[in-house]
Amino acid sequence: MMSDAGSNDSSENFRSHGDGDSDSTNGNGDGEDGYDDNGYGDSYNDSQNDYGYGDSYNGDSSNGDSYGYDDNSNSNSNSNDGDGSGTGTGTGTGTGTGDSEVDGYEVYAPPADRFLTAQMWWIASELVRRHPHLRISGVEVDEADRLLIVHDEQDGVSVQWDLDGGCKFLVDGVVQKISWIRMLAALTPQAVVKQIEVATGLGIPKARPAMSARALTYRVIASALATATNDRYEWYAVPAPMLHEEDPENPGCALFRDFPSTIRAREEYVAMTLEEFDAGGRSVFFSQPFWALLRDLEPIAIFDSAGVVHTVAGATPLMPLYEQLDSKLALVTARVLGDYFP
Repeated sequence: MMSDAGSNDSSENFRSHGDGDSDSTNGNGDGEDGYDDNGYGDSYNDSQNDYGYGDSYNGDSSNGDSYGYDDNSNSNSNSNDGDGSGTGTGTGTGTGTGDSEVDGYEVYAPPADRFLTAQMWWIASELVRRHPHLRISGVEVDEADRLLIVHDEQDGVSVQWDLDGGCKFLVDGVVQKISWIRMLAALTPQAVVKQIEVATGLGIPKARPAMSARALTYRVIASALATATNDRYEWYAVPAPMLHEEDPENPGCALFRDFPSTIRAREEYVAMTLEEFDAGGRSVFFSQPFWALLRDLEPIAIFDSAGVVHTVAGATPLMPLYEQLDSKLALVTARVLGDYFP
């Protein structure tokens, strides 16, 4: 877990060119993923080598939002909407998050956890969509504190989210943070994604990657959480851990017990891991491949990052369904989980 010590914020400018990252179904880059023929739609302006979150959106003169992150220039932001987001002149105080009163009276209240959970999953899954070598892991610190972590196999890149601290990642040994206020205030869905890509060195992809089975798995989880944000039940996703030496028919994790179709998949993972141990020659990296989607405390599906969802009806490979439904993520999500949605 990253500490807050030594945190630092830098700045970045995004230039909006219409809706290059628009979504055909839900506004978050799904369906055809919102990529236009020229790459990823939103052109990125880093002529001053800034990559914090200045939110100086050139081309949108209607409100001139600036969140006080730009160390290199005065953004001359004069927010007229009274939301407190334009408190500074962009001179880099690092606060700029609505410290002033709203209308002189209202005190800021953070969004409910269900909105934050859905958004962190969307951003994380979009990073994997754009960088297929990445994966998502989770840490259950306690019931109220879950960490979601995007990383590569050797943890050379690691970006984490939690409900209290927002997003954190390391740049040159210094913890960089993006607050929930800034993530939820982004003018385009990909703005925060691109900020993370530049700051961590991942880079912004020049071409649209093919959808991988792992990315599709994560995106269906994110889509389900977004769909159920206003359900009367609480929805969330947790890791469903397995041990390579366990008996697949008698799993140590109770989340698997109502999903017998996971037995074969867990047997295959155990056999594959033991084969790598026996082969030697390099260290064996075992990433937990399973996630459980819970509605309140009830597991309703087990997701295998190989691209399969397990429900009480059995196992469903996601990629054939995705192709059959013309790459419409919302339709895929409804097809496999529609019986549980409000």
